[in-house]
Amino acid sequence: MTLAKQINEMIFHIFHVEHTSCTDQTELSSHFVSTYQVIFVSKGKGRIEINGEVHLAEAGKTFFLQKGKKVQITSNAQEPLEFYEIAYSYKSRYQTNGTWQLYKEEGITFPIEGEVYIGNHSQALHLFEQLYVSAQEQEDLRQYRQKSLFMEFIYIVLKGISEQQHDIVKGMEHTFNYLKTHYMEMISLDFLAEMAGFSPSYYSRLFKKIKGVSPTTYITKLRIERAKELLVLSNSSYQDIAQSVGYKEESYFSRMFKKETGHSPAHYLKLKRKKIAIMRHTFNGDLLALGVTPHVSVRLSDWDNFHLKDQLKDSRVIAIYDSHSLDDLIRFEPDIIVSDREWGNKNEDLSLIAPTVVISYWELDWRQRFLQIANVIGKHKEARGWLTRYDRKAMQAQVSIKAYIGDKTVLILRIIGGKLRVYGMDRNIGCVLYEDLQITPPQEVRAIKWRKAILTEDLPKYGADMILIMCSPKRRDQKLWEQVQLSSEWQGLTAVRSSQWHLIDIYPWIDYSALSHELMIDRILSLLTPSNKTSK
Repeated sequence: MTLAKQINEMIFHIFHVEHTSCTDQTELSSHFVSTYQVIFVSKGKGRIEINGEVHLAEAGKTFFLQKGKKVQITSNAQEPLEFYEIAYSYKSRYQTNGTWQLYKEEGITFPIEGEVYIGNHSQALHLFEQLYVSAQEQEDLRQYRQKSLFMEFIYIVLKGISEQQHDIVKGMEHTFNYLKTHYMEMISLDFLAEMAGFSPSYYSRLFKKIKGVSPTTYITKLRIERAKELLVLSNSSYQDIAQSVGYKEESYFSRMFKKETGHSPAHYLKLKRKKIAIMRHTFNGDLLALGVTPHVSVRLSDWDNFHLKDQLKDSRVIAIYDSHSLDDLIRFEPDIIVSDREWGNKNEDLSLIAPTVVISYWELDWRQRFLQIANVIGKHKEARGWLTRYDRKAMQAQVSIKAYIGDKTVLILRIIGGKLRVYGMDRNIGCVLYEDLQITPPQEVRAIKWRKAILTEDLPKYGADMILIMCSPKRRDQKLWEQVQLSSEWQGLTAVRSSQWHLIDIYPWIDYSALSHELMIDRILSLLTPSNKTSK
């Protein structure tokens, strides 16, 4: 039930209306109010203390007092207070077992309490003056007149509350948004209160009511939350992180961090780099190369054929394009989410689940991406060491392969989606063969960066000494493969006539990751060196 509807169903009775004028600095005796009361300040300044909570009292301020509250009013000597008091009672309907019953004295708690905002002070003052005058009358209709004036005053209050709520939301949201981007700066309570359009004390009370904590505590929480993200997602020093979130001294930052989280920055970092969610299957091979098993991984459509499936047996696996994937991700509670840009853009709220790093799959080569992922999980040194070992292994394999095939050319083909494709120089199997192992590509392949769809009739242009070919298990792709093998173009290729072609699995050859590239070196050695040579 709305506030207006609650009050609309109440029946009021006015006991008395009083007017008090303080001549100098006066501290009225502290007392407990025995009835419901409204105090309206018409002039001057001072303070009013309600159950120990102090409020500034000045012209236009209005206070609703619940019965039994302890009140003390103090007037300012230079600007003595003048105020009106209305003592009243009310009856309201009440509920029993979900059913509204007859009216009862104070059937429900009066819904307005404490300091309230009134937009039209002069109108409210005029009503109180009329109420005070009517209280001096002795005629029988006085109570009706007072009730009418009081209800008109309540209308002004409700209208003011509605306006205030709108202004409060607008003003407070303005400061909340400001704090989100300026939390690292020195920000005073007075500055925030002025920005919101309220007094510092009123702003502080509103802030705590909305956020549950004081502005100072909230700023600290914002700083520490950002520090937690930087600890997990960056490779910055503790001193740099401290300064970036607003602390000049690392030691003070560490104390505040431990107070908020219960852990030192170093210990928190160790805890929070454990449960990693990988939201692109290719990134699994980068993480596994660093000796880390992802807490959450994504399932491919051909998961049963995925070469890293056994190494991911301890991971929680989710279907990335399933409608429940985000629900599953929330349920598995990762500490860090590593996503590619495509999935990150489609799921912009990932950071609400856990700190999220979006790493480009298409714009970075595999080495750059590998180092970025290593930075995220604090394994930069290990990644550098792994790359050094990989390059050494690739160089040794290059020598072995060169000794056997010399400058013979190797062509990479794949049949998928009903198309025949040639793989180029820069990605997947192409970058391992042609760049890392320096195997010679056919001349026409040198201009292809990733892959290119061709027709069977185009095969002679890509003639090579050796061919590696992959084929999807889907029916139409298998049918196309049969047609290719029966074609004169295929049968006329040098590699086919000399039986130097190899039908290879999809994985690891199309997986563009560190571990998969290392596995490719082993497979290529097995295919192309004399002691392990395997033909069709």
